[in-house]
Amino acid sequence: MAYLLGNLLQDIYSELGQLAVSTATGGSTTTVVDSKLGGVNLDDDYNDGTVFIVSSADGLAPQGEFARISDYAGSSGTFTVEALSAAVENGDSYAYAPEFYPLRTVIELANAGLRSLGDIALVDSTTLETAAGTTEYAASVAWKRRRPLMIDYQGRSGASGDNQWVRVYDWELVPAAPGTSGLLVFGEEMPAGRDIRIWYVDSHPRVSAFDDVISETIVPDLAVSAGVERALRWQNSRQGGGDAFLLQRWNDAKVELARAQVRFPIWTPRRVSKLMKLGSNSGGGF
Repeated sequence: MAYLLGNLLQDIYSELGQLAVSTATGGSTTTVVDSKLGGVNLDDDYNDGTVFIVSSADGLAPQGEFARISDYAGSSGTFTVEALSAAVENGDSYAYAPEFYPLRTVIELANAGLRSLGDIALVDSTTLETAAGTTEYAASVAWKRRRPLMIDYQGRSGASGDNQWVRVYDWELVPAAPGTSGLLVFGEEMPAGRDIRIWYVDSHPRVSAFDDVISETIVPDLAVSAGVERALRWQNSRQGGGDAFLLQRWNDAKVELARAQVRFPIWTPRRVSKLMKLGSNSGGGF
């Protein structure tokens, strides 16, 4: 099962000790009602906090979604939230967190944590297609971060599941100004009408929606450790480093992150060496 941003945020809030889980007694697309909480907390106690729909009774939407709390009515236990895709119903499991770690901030911190873990392996087989009489192709900006790990082209077209990819060794990536396409130059022409597949590394794609997938190359425990460390770093800075408990928690989180990075290293394919042309003026050719 895919590990989604919604799962990651729930786990981060839980590790931070901010998450409480309960069962809704009703609701709508913009409310979560929990009559069991009626009179337990004061009005506005959870304003700007976060609600997660952990699971729905029928397994359908809004299961997995999250939303910012815009208002809380303590007398009835009603959370007013930004619109969900479907109504919350009696029996749905939900979780809520106070505004100590605001939702949109934690989303940004989770993204920062994912980026801090280093580059991940990605494959692009849709951007380029071979053309007759062509050896030079516009290289995506994403491929410029580091030289691609390897390149191959579709050896057989029109046969789904039997592409017979052909590895290319004779190529060069020509850089360009920041933000503009580079140039991918091949040593010889390839058969026309074939997909070109680029294996490259880049930082984790930005995630923002509840169902955005966290790369499978990153073990969930590692992603959570990175997000928790970033959240505690942010909160310590916000508090000016004056809270001894938060400071100790941040120090512990840094240790846990370091351990997780050792236990769960991110897998990347080995880089394939390019072809060396003997006797060329440069001594290396493509």
